[in-house]
Amino acid sequence: MDAIGPELRNYCYMVQRGKPAASMALQTRYVEEATTIATEEYQLHIYTEELSDGWVTFWVYKYSHILNVIKMTPQEPVTTFDHWLLGKLFGYEEAAIQEFLSVKHEHS
Repeated sequence: MDAIGPELRNYCYMVQRGKPAASMALQTRYVEEATTIATEEYQLHIYTEELSDGWVTFWVYKYSHILNVIKMTPQEPVTTFDHWLLGKLFGYEEAAIQEFLSVKHEHS
């Protein structure tokens, strides 16, 4: 767990301080320990989605309504709305989302 512990704790800290959600790819063998860190050390909620064989996307979030948002997010964002939604979910400001979308459209 030492390999992902610092990264997970950083994400949990940011969510605890106001970021709506954070996610990371995690091997299934680490889910139990990661859950303990998120729920007991940081009092956050967790949600996992199967990513591939032996891997999950491990989500942490503070407010229960965020789970519905997570479940509605596309795996691969395509539209401006998809990117905006993910930007907001990960705590980006409107200006940063606009900048990302502008660059993305320049390369499309």
